Amino acid sequence: MIIKSNALSQHLKKGFQSIYFIFGAEDLLILESLDLIRKTALDNDFSDRNKFTVSGRFNWNEVNSSFKNQSLFGGKQYLEIHIPNSRPGKQGSESIINLLDEVHDEAMLVIVAGKIESDIRRSKWFKSVEKKAITVSCEKVYLSHYPKWIRSRLSAKGLEIDRDALDMFVVLTEGNLMVAKQSIDRLIMMEVQGRVTIKDVSNCVADGAHFDLFQLTDAAMMNKKDRVFKIFSRLKSEGMQPFELMRVVNWELKNLSDLMTDVDDGQSVRQAMQTAKVWQSKQKMIGDYLSSRNKQNIDDLIHQACEVDKTIKGVKKGNPWDEVGNLLLMLSSVHESSKR
Repeated sequence: MIIKSNALSQHLKKGFQSIYFIFGAEDLLILESLDLIRKTALDNDFSDRNKFTVSGRFNWNEVNSSFKNQSLFGGKQYLEIHIPNSRPGKQGSESIINLLDEVHDEAMLVIVAGKIESDIRRSKWFKSVEKKAITVSCEKVYLSHYPKWIRSRLSAKGLEIDRDALDMFVVLTEGNLMVAKQSIDRLIMMEVQGRVTIKDVSNCVADGAHFDLFQLTDAAMMNKKDRVFKIFSRLKSEGMQPFELMRVVNWELKNLSDLMTDVDDGQSVRQAMQTAKVWQSKQKMIGDYLSSRNKQNIDDLIHQACEVDKTIKGVKKGNPWDEVGNLLLMLSSVHESSKR
């Protein structure tokens, strides 16, 4: 039986099983799933606990005898085996298959692995575990599902979130579930109640410097070059890194490109913004910006942003800060010849 990590809590409330197999690419979901199973085990007197982590030339002999060495006065047996690379080897594969048959009524076996490649899925040990265990899948949360995942986590805490606040949350946490969890925990600690606003996100998810990043790109799009220089200089002096700045610039450029594509396809600027659910607070600024440019202007900006990224990564020679500064000036520039 395979269940997703977000269904594990409900499953355990209905009753637990003797064998669990947790795997996937998301460390946070693996840790949370493991914590739930551990708590259930403790609550049900599985107090004779052993944990093994497979690495290097791991000796499986000690694991093999785990269920045979039960203490007369100890509690029920709980055995946890971690296989970070998801490859137990020949001896490990045989040991796991044997262990599956040795789990008795007073024992619980939990196997924890990482990402499972296709060749591992075809292995004998994996098929055996999948057949006998409750398999908890902690697969990667892709960016396309990330906003929904954040909403779900907030909802579990009794919170809703404004669209613009969610967009900022997504950009700042970059799809990192661990960072997102910590940010949500901070929102709770700050006693945010009911609805999470963009101000809450700027206070709890972003530090002041990260919030300034959005003000920097806004200033650039409004052609406020003096303000751009002021914010840019302050961020640089405070230790902000060029790649952090480019994270937000690239996000803004992608949004502009998507909007301009819709405009080129026949939508008005206003219709395009409504379709894309552009933040209410940014609609006038973005509307004015798009109305003074064409798609080629945006494509040029994206091309230049790619060149800046190459400089930051060391693929191309140049000073990253100079390149970022030049891109911001380019973002600020109004192309009179392309005004609509």
